[in-house]
Amino acid sequence: MSFNSLRLSHAYITDVSFVETLAMAVVCSARDAARPCKNCADCDKASRHIHPDIITVERLDNKLIISVDQIRALKQDVYILPNEAMQKAYIVKDADSMNTNAQNAFLQILEEPPAHTVFVLCTDNPMALLPTVRSRCVELKSISGAEVVAVGAGGAVVAVGESDDVLPEGLAELTGDFVEALTGDNVKLMECMFRIDKLDRHAFQSFLSQAREQVVLALRESSGDASSANSTDFSNFSKREALIQADEILTKAGEMLDLNVSAGHIAGFICASCVKP
Repeated sequence: MSFNSLRLSHAYITDVSFVETLAMAVVCSARDAARPCKNCADCDKASRHIHPDIITVERLDNKLIISVDQIRALKQDVYILPNEAMQKAYIVKDADSMNTNAQNAFLQILEEPPAHTVFVLCTDNPMALLPTVRSRCVELKSISGAEVVAVGAGGAVVAVGESDDVLPEGLAELTGDFVEALTGDNVKLMECMFRIDKLDRHAFQSFLSQAREQVVLALRESSGDASSANSTDFSNFSKREALIQADEILTKAGEMLDLNVSAGHIAGFICASCVKP
């Protein structure tokens, strides 16, 4: 299994079978190819479990839970830049053992994660995690014995691996146009909705997953802009507000799709919710 270098998400939920591959993909030096390459120095260190940018959080001294204090310590550490790789991987073992306070503290990190971090929540029971935590992660599942899929917000499914880049014709362009229109181009936004309305259910699932990934990526980039921008720069603030709102709307749209609401009705909901007065 490999991950396209342009499609690595900021957070995953998976079981133990994918954890090492994910962590290796995060630190892999092959930025322009499928990761992990398993040939670079970073992959070598990851395979030998000595990479300084792969950090594991787990229950201490055989305790039953991961405590809120452990998550608070993680929260302080995430803002420290990587030692060797471009990104750091944080593996949370037995993530379902986080109590409610710990999960809420972790949610604060997931909402605005630093661009150089990827979180891997390892659990055999994803449903034990808070819905708000699950909605901000991509869930990896194994189906039909070997095929691997990534389940995004609301259950949208896209393949991982060689087929990860295979999308219905024009969908990548449509997704890009939609995210671009979110910051105030109402005409372009409505044009996107007419195009979305023509998608079949599978393509619509892919659109929701792709759109939310791009929105989260745009939010991470705008966080960097905000840190260096003048405090009176309201344009960047307005953009971030629009992106945050879009993230919530796309999550809700995924939940509606799970309830078998038609793509046309959901497209109308997205348009009505995102159009700026």
